[in-house]
Amino acid sequence: MIVKPVQHVFAHLSGQDDNLGDSALRVAYLAALRGAGRHVHVYLGGATSDYTAGFVAASDLTLYDGRLEWADAEAAATRPVHAFNAGEINPRVGGFPVARRAAECARVLDEGGALIFAGIGIKDVDNLRGVVFDPVMRSASVMSWRDQGSRDGAGFGDYAPDWAYSEGSPVDEWAPADQRPLLAVTLRFDRAWPGAAWISSVRRFAAATGSRIVTVAQVSRDAPRAVRLAEALGGEYLTPPSMRHDDLDVYVRAVYRKSLAVISDRAHGLIIGATEGAYPIGSGSDPQKIARLLTAVGLGSLVGRYDEFEEFAARFEAHLPGLAPAISGARADVADLTARIGAAMDAVA
Repeated sequence: MIVKPVQHVFAHLSGQDDNLGDSALRVAYLAALRGAGRHVHVYLGGATSDYTAGFVAASDLTLYDGRLEWADAEAAATRPVHAFNAGEINPRVGGFPVARRAAECARVLDEGGALIFAGIGIKDVDNLRGVVFDPVMRSASVMSWRDQGSRDGAGFGDYAPDWAYSEGSPVDEWAPADQRPLLAVTLRFDRAWPGAAWISSVRRFAAATGSRIVTVAQVSRDAPRAVRLAEALGGEYLTPPSMRHDDLDVYVRAVYRKSLAVISDRAHGLIIGATEGAYPIGSGSDPQKIARLLTAVGLGSLVGRYDEFEEFAARFEAHLPGLAPAISGARADVADLTARIGAAMDAVA
């Protein structure tokens, strides 16, 4: 019997150490890269144990502490698959990826391998003057952004929703709205304080919906703000058992499964909440990124500045029925992207 050789996939999956959203989207990306006959070599960027805890060890995975060792393994592989890191990029004036990374990608294609760009998004699509995207991206086996604004700003490729939409509870297991007693709030530590009018609006919204305000922090640096928000809103800060990403993921999802809505300027606070049935209300001082990521799945109607919250609250009930279809559609789109990636890998196996 002829045994098919193992296909070696090289995935760069580093992210912010203390940011649950960064590991969540990459865990989902990793799932799309795995499969029968494949071995995935994962570089996590020298991350701490909090971040790496989100990635469960398995026989089909090899985790690398050093990028040089990871790159050497790729160079030694026959027709490798190179999976460029997913998530947010912030390209500067000049070429993207940088010359060394672009050459690494080009070598994979030259050697008959597959090159995957999937689930990347531009931080600020209005700040691309002087940015030159390397031609290797247009030659990739799969070139998919995570929102239309990023695709349009770059001028090539297609787009599908963020990887994190594929996770979470099945829609048919969600508790109905009248059995969700909480209103979850989580805000970034590095943005302007929302102000007294916003605080009052959120408290009125909680009263109108009969929900109890709780605050959470998916990013450890957000915890002091979550504590302050709980005090200002007359709510409760819910402290996780630890900031290890495996513990934190279980904890915040349990909160969101009991929440009618999640109010946040954190993209993955909104996305993870939505995948557990909590309607995402995007509210922030600079909501352009969260608007793009939610609009990609048809959930951008209640996303805007702090001073728009009162209007969103008034329209909230009318939008509730659209959450489940939006998440189901997002998961179908991510499944289609996963199938395309699988086909591209199979073509060079």
